[in-house]
Amino acid sequence: MANLVNLVHVACDPEVREELLDKLWINVHGARAEEHCYQFEVSVAGDDPNAFIFYEVYKDEAALAWHKEQQYFLDYFALVEKFGDKVNRSFKTYWVEDK
Repeated sequence: MANLVNLVHVACDPEVREELLDKLWINVHGARAEEHCYQFEVSVAGDDPNAFIFYEVYKDEAALAWHKEQQYFLDYFALVEKFGDKVNRSFKTYWVEDK
């Protein structure tokens, strides 16, 4: 089975950036330690320090679902929800294709 890529776009208001990033990095480091998370990269837009892309690679859907059950993800996501309109988040999943 092909690996799953989770591509997440996040934009935040400047006043919540530092607190959001504090929780985000805890989530990132937790995910990177997961057996079936093969990659988790955070990129910042060159023209906007408050716009990010997360590139996450997991073994499969079950690995991504397991990640979303971990406390570090739940804490990060709770903060995103708390900030409401100050954080915009969208994501799309893809399957790695190779011949």
